[in-house]
Amino acid sequence: MKELTGKRLLVLGGGLASYDVVKTAKAAGVYTIVADYYESGAAKEIAEEAITVSTVDIEALSKIVKDKKIDGVFCGPSEFNLLNALKLCKHAGLPFYATQEQWDQCSNKAVFKDLCRKYNVPCVPEYHITDKFLEEDLKKIVYPVMVKPVDSSSSRGISVCQNRKELIKAYREALKFSVQKQVIVEKYIANDIAFAARYLAYKGEIYLLLANDRYMVDPIGREALISGVAVYPSKLTKNYIESINENVRKMFKGIGLKDGAFFMQALIDPEDGQIYFHEMGLRLSGGLTYTITGPTTGINDMLMMIRLALGEELCTTEEISKVDPYLNGKVAISLCVPLRTGIIGSIEGVEECLSNLQLLDYIQYYHEGDEITPQKIGTLDQHFCRVKFLVDGYSEAAETINYIQNTITISDTNNKNMIFMKFDTDRLRP
Repeated sequence: MKELTGKRLLVLGGGLASYDVVKTAKAAGVYTIVADYYESGAAKEIAEEAITVSTVDIEALSKIVKDKKIDGVFCGPSEFNLLNALKLCKHAGLPFYATQEQWDQCSNKAVFKDLCRKYNVPCVPEYHITDKFLEEDLKKIVYPVMVKPVDSSSSRGISVCQNRKELIKAYREALKFSVQKQVIVEKYIANDIAFAARYLAYKGEIYLLLANDRYMVDPIGREALISGVAVYPSKLTKNYIESINENVRKMFKGIGLKDGAFFMQALIDPEDGQIYFHEMGLRLSGGLTYTITGPTTGINDMLMMIRLALGEELCTTEEISKVDPYLNGKVAISLCVPLRTGIIGSIEGVEECLSNLQLLDYIQYYHEGDEITPQKIGTLDQHFCRVKFLVDGYSEAAETINYIQNTITISDTNNKNMIFMKFDTDRLRP
């Protein structure tokens, strides 16, 4: 594998989403330049250069590419900025890991589900509904249903509806979060555990990198339909490999995907135990999987994608041979701490956790004085932090989770507890 030292990478987006891109690129000897409309941000603070320019201004960015002798363009797990990167790379003649057609097939939830049906990959059943709310369509619906935009991310615009009145209201709300002004209404699968599969494409072959189970924050009230804890590998990994994985591999070969990282998200129907996919991301996941696969298998998909952006090969045959969806027998946990609405007045226990635990990764999104607004509840912006660690089994995982939850305390300016809900570790039992 060729050295990246001296290569020049333009990173779109100066915030936390691009922080790990800059950090990983710099560690590999890459000269990083971050562009964003905002003057400051986590990624801008650690880059060699920071430029204030909108990431949608392709003409201005193209001039930067030329003037700064840029070798490649990339960003973090932001679909907005990745689409800008795709356009910029096409305009400037730089490499990008996907075509516009592939991007469109994967980023639109409805189109993705059509693709799944074509290749016999199970996906969540849906209903035909338009904003005219025709009686002939509405009378076919069996409640409850899930309503969501076809092209949003971070759990925005998603609602669970129990009746017609709620459906119509949620549909109109979901339209606000859809650029394409399209909404999906599908069967609501009432299970507090979701499933995700992460892949690498290398020279046209598709490799299952890892699968995980994701436990919802609020399994009873279902007020926060976001991840509380993710467990790697999934308990369903063996079953998935034997029953679904081959069709997924054929599907992505079928759309001509050659190199890159991507993931698929699914629900597990408690009625039949079946995995039903509902959306995907043709990108690295926001969960930063490399922090888990790196220490366990030596696979760093973040670094691989940076290589690809800089015109190098994704990886070597030796590296790809290390892919092991079972993590060499280890169990990895990603714990998120969700918050209630309010202004953060005090934070305690974080330093104690960092000192006493051997963590894979710790990301904190908020600090004292930051406000959690009602609009953030039920989205990924509700999380205070994400903590990752490795264990040998579920009992050790439960002990560590309980220690973290009992140690970290967050209060608002009125000294009231701001932690939305603690994770019940009994849910981890096999």
